Amino acid sequence: MPAFISRIDDPSRIAEARRNARRLAGELGLGEQAAEKAAIVVTEACTNLLKHAADGQVIIAPGPSSTLLEILVLDRGPGIANVEQCLQDGHSTAGTSGGGLGAISRLSSYTEIYSRPGRGTAILARIAGKGEAVLEPANIGAVQVPKPGEDVCGDQWGVTEGKPRRTFLLADGLGHGPDAARAARAAVDTLYKHPDLSVTALLEAVHDALRSTRGAAVAIAELDADRGTVAFGGLGNISGTIFAEAAPPRRMVSTNGTAGVEARHIREFTYPWSEGATLVLHSDGISTHWSLSDYPGLAQHDPAIITGVVYRDFARGNDDATIVVAR
Repeated sequence: MPAFISRIDDPSRIAEARRNARRLAGELGLGEQAAEKAAIVVTEACTNLLKHAADGQVIIAPGPSSTLLEILVLDRGPGIANVEQCLQDGHSTAGTSGGGLGAISRLSSYTEIYSRPGRGTAILARIAGKGEAVLEPANIGAVQVPKPGEDVCGDQWGVTEGKPRRTFLLADGLGHGPDAARAARAAVDTLYKHPDLSVTALLEAVHDALRSTRGAAVAIAELDADRGTVAFGGLGNISGTIFAEAAPPRRMVSTNGTAGVEARHIREFTYPWSEGATLVLHSDGISTHWSLSDYPGLAQHDPAIITGVVYRDFARGNDDATIVVAR
């Protein structure tokens, strides 16, 4: 199910975002009450963005489960000095009634805000269907955005979860548009067909499955919490990084090649994984010149907040862009 991405640089754009929120809530089957909450949350967040930052983006997408809608509102404005104070209904720094951030928190099933003075703000809100309660952060977050001017994203990602292993796959189809998306989707479908394969065997299966497509860059990461390891293999330029407290970022190694086209050397590498670490995979639509250490406190936030901040600050703007964050 696709995400809706809107640039918010004028009050007229808020109505479009509000309609998208209602539409996706309906497609997810969350019910009319949840759809109305989502519409109000988007309106409040975007209105607040225009008051304080003048320009930003809202991404409305399915959440980490089928009963959740996720809203990310991102800006590069002046930031919020005291987030907790601003979450209180009635507080305002712009001479208004101050219902914005407080209303977002009250109407959402889950809310987080990350803001740094002079560095902008990221607001995450999740809306659950009737009878659902969401009181905890998720353990996976993702942002997937097509190249400007394209209707579909040529990147696709997937995850299979089975204790104690979780296997992530991110594919970037060659080029852009529907043909790139088909190649990337074939890679993800292979993950779901063969969830128990090792990283090496799965990469080989993906390479075979993509021979009838234009091909894709692919990376696979198998996180085993019991063993404390991440097994990683890749073909092409998907970036994989492990961030752990009090340790330098560990960049994982992909080999040259394109799944479905050329794969002379398929190799698997194993890296240590510690409790509280963060796994990040992203396509080349996002620059590699960033680190969580440049954002104090960000690593402790919900993975969706991390994806939003990195996408906001490091998306190249001329390519499909996907980032997946997991704990």
